[in-house]
Amino acid sequence: MGPLLEYILFGVLTSANLALGLYFSFAKRSKKAGTDEMFLASRSLGSFPLAMSVLASMMSALGVVGFVAHYYYYGFYFNWAFLSQIVVLPMVMNVMVPLLYRQRVTSIFEYVRMRFGRNIGLVSCGLYILMSQSLGAVALYSASVAVSTIFTVRLLFSTLTIGLAGTIYTALGGLRGVVWTDCMQGILILMAPVTVITKVIYDSANNKKVLPPVTDVPFGRYMLDASATITNDENVWACIFGLSITFLYRQGVDQMVVQRYFAAKTLKDAQKIAWMAIALNIFYTFCMSGMAFALVYWFSDCDPLHSGSITRFDELLPYYVKEYLSDFPGFSGLFLTGVVCAATSTTSSIINSEAAVFYVDVISPAVKMSDRKASLVVKLLAFSFGTFMTVYGVIVPYLGSAVRVLIMFYSSVASPFVAIVLLGFVFPCVGRKGAATAILFATGIQFWQTAGKFYYNVKPPWMPVSIDGCVSNVTNATTQFIGSNEFVGIPYFYQVSAYWSGFISVLFMILVGVSVSLITGEAKLYKRNLSLTGEAFLKLWIKLKLVTPPSDTEHACTRF
Repeated sequence: MGPLLEYILFGVLTSANLALGLYFSFAKRSKKAGTDEMFLASRSLGSFPLAMSVLASMMSALGVVGFVAHYYYYGFYFNWAFLSQIVVLPMVMNVMVPLLYRQRVTSIFEYVRMRFGRNIGLVSCGLYILMSQSLGAVALYSASVAVSTIFTVRLLFSTLTIGLAGTIYTALGGLRGVVWTDCMQGILILMAPVTVITKVIYDSANNKKVLPPVTDVPFGRYMLDASATITNDENVWACIFGLSITFLYRQGVDQMVVQRYFAAKTLKDAQKIAWMAIALNIFYTFCMSGMAFALVYWFSDCDPLHSGSITRFDELLPYYVKEYLSDFPGFSGLFLTGVVCAATSTTSSIINSEAAVFYVDVISPAVKMSDRKASLVVKLLAFSFGTFMTVYGVIVPYLGSAVRVLIMFYSSVASPFVAIVLLGFVFPCVGRKGAATAILFATGIQFWQTAGKFYYNVKPPWMPVSIDGCVSNVTNATTQFIGSNEFVGIPYFYQVSAYWSGFISVLFMILVGVSVSLITGEAKLYKRNLSLTGEAFLKLWIKLKLVTPPSDTEHACTRF
């Protein structure tokens, strides 16, 4: 009855979740479902469901499966990024959200197009689709690893099933279906960490396994390395400063997040969604790290990877669930439900946002069509992007660790896009030539470095692990594995942390963009960009007398 119960529980919960998304498709069929309904739910949704949707979109299966393994083998330094999120919150709430919301746009790339022209808007759109496809594919892969490990089904089959299920209800339901499904998924996703942490505590209290004291865990090595280096991702400063760009992107620029801001009823609601989403995301991050710490403690004397129980980092959490949750009927089903919901919530949000940006920024400016035709085109776009993402998910295991793939792609694409948006929000003096030059150089350098990291297989050192307590270690010999921090024969350019390279890239792009605009004379035309500049920064430049107020036409030059 045990395995059967797991199948039934998993099947019922995931089916109910997907049925909720499909319900909104049929519920809206009698109404006029144009692009505004498909992409923004007619701007009629409340703050809480939209904030929950932001959280569920960010709580991917990668976070549940991949990041737990990442914490286990590389340390808990990512938790320091909560400071980054707090730091970027004022910028998101007071500059980005008000400016974008008042423009009444559907896509962040509409703003880029208005600010820097169609060509740069299209390039940015392409970069976003590449990056979001990578995120969705890795999320699909992470969930598929869990399903295939626990239910012993083929990885290919589970990837195709999860990917196509999310694609179908997204294409049919639009943003409204995605948001309300996300609310349910947000609750189900939290079942995964609660289940694992509860089981580890229960087993430890009942002496199911002889474990060393918790104080034996080297906390300093796991999260307190504050050395002055830019070659290690897992470092306090790298995560606080380097990841600020990642979270500025996720909270203030990422289309699947800002689309929720655009769907809010009022500007105040949109700002409320921003701070609620960041607070929920910080809570979720610490839940995942709590689950990872439970596994660090449980496997402190018998690491599954080095003992041969698993072959990839990403199998760590599914392995624990399969081996240790089977005694508790229903626990495996609850865990898998959380993982699959995390995957479908992320992929559905990505698919909907990709369809939105492609229609609004590529098709709509060139072809005018009725709402009926537009609705059909949007559905076809969603199916196409979902299918491509599913295929991408199939090839992820051949690229390396899921988290490493995401980190490198995010760093190579997110930072140039963040820099472009910052140039628009902050510097009215920057024109098209400055922005184009900056994005060309920075994107080229970032992709060059990413390719080098893949080629040289650059990875941060892993945390110390042991197999002393494994049953197979019959010699009772002390066997510990400590990751090396040396990069032998690797050029320094490729050793630079992906976190730091993204941060440095943004600073470089801003410098290039401003410099080129000054050299080419574009800076003198700053007045046409004032309405697209963040209000706080516009006041700053006026106070510093670097620009003249919009109402003052006496001076047509700038001191930039």
